[in-house]
Amino acid sequence: MVKVLRAAVLLAGSIAMTGASAGTEADYQALRAWCVQRLQNQNNAAWQAANNPQKYFHFHHFCFGMQWENKVVGSASQKERERYVGSIVNETSYIISHAARSHFLMPEVYFLRGWAQYYGKQHIEAESALLNALQLDPRHARAAAQLATLYRATDRRAKAAEVVRTALKLSPNDFRLRKMGEEFGVELPPLVRPPAPKPAAPDEPSQAEPADAAPATSEATVTQEAATAARSAAQVDQDAGTAEGASQGCRFCPPAEIQKRWRESFGEPQKP
Repeated sequence: MVKVLRAAVLLAGSIAMTGASAGTEADYQALRAWCVQRLQNQNNAAWQAANNPQKYFHFHHFCFGMQWENKVVGSASQKERERYVGSIVNETSYIISHAARSHFLMPEVYFLRGWAQYYGKQHIEAESALLNALQLDPRHARAAAQLATLYRATDRRAKAAEVVRTALKLSPNDFRLRKMGEEFGVELPPLVRPPAPKPAAPDEPSQAEPADAAPATSEATVTQEAATAARSAAQVDQDAGTAEGASQGCRFCPPAEIQKRWRESFGEPQKP
């Protein structure tokens, strides 16, 4: 009875707390990703020396516990499962006794512990661990869903519904909680849309060319323009000669100057 009352107090406290020192789901997943790499490089001293940040001090024991998760779920017998559960409990006990309770990753430690204890049918211990996780981080949706699962499995559906209802206020988009909310008849809050991404800043305009700068002209364009000008000048000269001949009554005669030279060369008398 004392443990039950203590659990109720912890649950009430977790509702009121904001988990100011807690991490985020991204932090917890980053820890798990680091653990995968660390386990793969267990015998790589160079990797170990370069990839042990201070924030994960003592948390290699979380990695040692995490590696047994699949074994817990896939165990062929309850006795075998209890052995793997014991390994996870031992590793998380080390962290709890050596790291500060206020460490931002501690909610994930309590979640792993409670999850394993649930599968080991250690329901009282699992409830305590999961309540600790939620007290430290009320937004830990996986811990809330696991606690509701425990309450459902132990015929405490009203408590399960209350856990889900409270958790949905803080994590309305979590698919596990929404599914359980439908099961327990909990009114689902509206989904919260993530903020729209900010539009990309427009590219800076290139430096404007000076207003009096002449447009670039290719060599081929210059040559073509010169040829066109030459043809135009020749046409003008031809038109001028034709016009002069026409003014003397001879449309196709050469200009008067040329006619004068012809006459002089043939000894013809000059026209007045």
